[in-house]
Amino acid sequence: MFDVSIGPTKEMEIIMSGIDRQKAAIREFTKVFKNEHNVDGIDHLFAPEFKHNFKVPLAPGLEGFKQVGRMMNGAFPDVRVTEQDLIATDDIVVERTSAAGTHLGPFYGAGPTKTKCHWTEIHMYRFNNRSQIVEHWVEMSMLELLAQVGVVKI
Repeated sequence: MFDVSIGPTKEMEIIMSGIDRQKAAIREFTKVFKNEHNVDGIDHLFAPEFKHNFKVPLAPGLEGFKQVGRMMNGAFPDVRVTEQDLIATDDIVVERTSAAGTHLGPFYGAGPTKTKCHWTEIHMYRFNNRSQIVEHWVEMSMLELLAQVGVVKI
């Protein structure tokens, strides 16, 4: 796509600055939403037309996304998320994380077990040309997490 042998072109610098802004937005989102548990502190990162792609029935848009955050924060109030990889293209950022938290609240029918749980997540975020998140997908090791809190046996 680019001839890197001649150094960065203006087009490459513009794309890279957009990619850098998008990566910074995801790092801010992880810090505020996931690690500080401030589900209401991230609105500025999302476009009004934001769409989540969760499979479970949730409210549409950012409100549904926040419902998931509130549920996870209630079940694992000390959860800490660590970035493992952050990969970006023109309008997509993929984030691979590990998470750890103590099961201290209800989670998919399981009452608090005080179990220290660990899981992994892969998130994909699509951005608009204003570096706002317009769509989100996630895959996480849910079966592993449900087994740790005793909801399923593996």
